[in-house]
Amino acid sequence: MVLRYTYPVLLCILILMHGRWGYAVKDEIFLENETKISHHIRSAEVGLFTMDELLNFHVGQKLPIFFPIRNLSLYPPFFLPPKYQNIIPFIKPAAMFNLFKVPPSSPKGKAFLGTLYSCDSINGETTKICATSLDSMLGFVKKAFGPDVDFKFITTTHPTLTTPVFQNYTVLGPPLEIVSVKKVPCHPFPFFYAVYFCHTDLNYETRAFRLRLVGDGSEDEVEAVVVCHLDSKNLSSDHLVFRMLGVEKGSSYCHVFRQGDIVWIQQQTSGGGVSAV
Repeated sequence: MVLRYTYPVLLCILILMHGRWGYAVKDEIFLENETKISHHIRSAEVGLFTMDELLNFHVGQKLPIFFPIRNLSLYPPFFLPPKYQNIIPFIKPAAMFNLFKVPPSSPKGKAFLGTLYSCDSINGETTKICATSLDSMLGFVKKAFGPDVDFKFITTTHPTLTTPVFQNYTVLGPPLEIVSVKKVPCHPFPFFYAVYFCHTDLNYETRAFRLRLVGDGSEDEVEAVVVCHLDSKNLSSDHLVFRMLGVEKGSSYCHVFRQGDIVWIQQQTSGGGVSAV
């Protein structure tokens, strides 16, 4: 396996990428925590589409989407240095809250406790991991793809968007499919230091696309990564996906990956994407 980036370069890219984070949308827990969204909010505003809608996006089409900016005090850009990983136990909340002087009852403390509980619930699973270091993330991705497979990550980028604003975005081109037999999404969790929830898509089929947009008011350009789940049978019957999109259980659905979420994909020898339409 040969990485596209050397270890130091990759670490720097991950750190810089967190400079302006968008709101993370998490696949399996995606929208499960968004049940308080008012019903009058349109699905497009939270980056949620049907597969047919996505494939029919055309140049000049208007999409109202909100790209918030990530709170770095909740989602720090740095992993815990290796020399401290054995000193500061990840699963001992009392010690960590005392060390970082964060009250567990505070909003930040409750968010961090939620991460600890979520990560504890998947401890020992082979298809999910809470990566607390770059080594653990890359080890999980390598195991998912198998030996002698090159891989890289993709993410939504909007380098000039520094202020959260709800606005119309104009589609600059049809969605381009990102070809990869296997994919490993990783989502940042709120914590004292960088923690990523990574999982494989072995039990359900997904497709990934790039979608280029430009803000009508700010002229901020966005290259969004959109992931589509081809089967929603694993979601609960009252999931927000069904309420917002008006589709039946088992239907496909797509959602925008906000900046900060990443998808590891297999390297293609030909490079680039293929048109989805």
